[in-house]
Amino acid sequence: MAEPLARRLTDTWAEQIESGFILGDPSAPVETRLINDPASGVTFRLRWLPHRNLRTDTAALESRGILSPDRDESVLYRDPRDPSGHHCFLCPANIRVCHPLEELVPVRAAGRNWLAGANFAWLAHNHFTVIAEEHVDQSFDRRVIAAMLDLHAQTAGEFRVVYNGAYAGATIPWHLHLHATTDAFPVEELHPDRAPEYPTPVRVFAGAGSLETEVTDYVIGWERRDPEHHRVNMLVASRGGRPMVFVFLRDTRFTIAGHKGLIGGWEVAGDYAYSDRRDDFDAADIDAVRAAFAEIRPPAVGMDRDR
Repeated sequence: MAEPLARRLTDTWAEQIESGFILGDPSAPVETRLINDPASGVTFRLRWLPHRNLRTDTAALESRGILSPDRDESVLYRDPRDPSGHHCFLCPANIRVCHPLEELVPVRAAGRNWLAGANFAWLAHNHFTVIAEEHVDQSFDRRVIAAMLDLHAQTAGEFRVVYNGAYAGATIPWHLHLHATTDAFPVEELHPDRAPEYPTPVRVFAGAGSLETEVTDYVIGWERRDPEHHRVNMLVASRGGRPMVFVFLRDTRFTIAGHKGLIGGWEVAGDYAYSDRRDDFDAADIDAVRAAFAEIRPPAVGMDRDR
């Protein structure tokens, strides 16, 4: 039997599909291409997800009831650092004004209150954005990895948990959030001994010891080398019933790959979602995938030692 949190999330996901809040048809087969990388032993996954094009179409979202046409923009909180002037899409009070169909599931993890909401522009099955209840920055500290491990444990490993450092795939750097999904990521196939062959720097933490402490020390060490640019993407998953943490080294100056666009946590974990580049989706091969990784690879400052 599923753990209570996992069951609550999967039930909520089904309810949000029924209510019309979720774009597309998540139950329909997804057009998928699998590309094996003989160097790392990982089979990368490329998927065609055209429903994601609607996530910025205000008129379409309003007509579907996903975005309230009666929202009062004057009451929405805006972070003064956001040059776009947009309201914070992750503040719970803003969500309740803008997305009346969205059900937020309260979660307590690592001593912090979170709210899990189904991602209407989903990237995977049971895809939730897990947002901090308070408006705090998307900055890494020990509590971030602690919360990821806690959420993973509370779902008995059914849900993977993803963190994107600010400007390393996170589109809202001023509100702390995670992602969770029941879908496996290709990088989970990676054997730790073959991590040096993965096409972007990744460190795999598993086995004995304190994952929370080891990951915290490693990430803080990386970010301290260049506080302005060094960030990480992280994935918590399981192998053999035990949690594993994948830490991908990122540099905010290298976030865009020519044939793909923005590269975030999903992509570095081997899952490439395409929604508006059909020709690129059809033409991509292992060389194109590895070239994309090469474009977002951080400068090799001590990289061999880190990997």
